[in-house]
Amino acid sequence: MIGIELVKDRKTKEKAIEERSKIILACFEKGLLILGAGENVIRFSPPLIITRKQADTALTIFEEVLKNVEKTLKNRVAVSKRR
Repeated sequence: MIGIELVKDRKTKEKAIEERSKIILACFEKGLLILGAGENVIRFSPPLIITRKQADTALTIFEEVLKNVEKTLKNRVAVSKRR
């Protein structure tokens, strides 16, 4: 099992609770099942017989989702600042 803690700011360690939920849902919609733990942690729990290709596919999906969630948040912040 591998855990990834999501924070909004590395210095303050503010938990990325909303972002974690969006990431879990988006990964599920793309066929990747990941688990939440606590408020801001994502767990990967692959089977022991996972192939390299399957692991690469999972990480590709996860990376794509992270980038999309990050882009969405940046756009939301930019819109908020304009008001």
